[in-house]
Amino acid sequence: MSQKDLTQFLQAVQQDSSLQEKLRAEGADAVAIAKEAGLSVTQAELLRHQAARIQELSDEELEAAAGGEATDTWCMISIHCTY
Repeated sequence: MSQKDLTQFLQAVQQDSSLQEKLRAEGADAVAIAKEAGLSVTQAELLRHQAARIQELSDEELEAAAGGEATDTWCMISIHCTY
């Protein structure tokens, strides 16, 4: 488990549509998917990554996400989107 593995996993997800599909599946386990890809990532690391992304959002983006209006905002903080 390392920041390096998390970074490699996030990069792999951005570049690999099959990983993206696995992560979009209902009940997807990102830790297990990372392990299948040969990387050691913990749930805690993934949560810290998402928390950091959330902190980067503007107040307007947060309000839109809280109101269920912005799937793009959720995509910005999740690991399965390519942008």
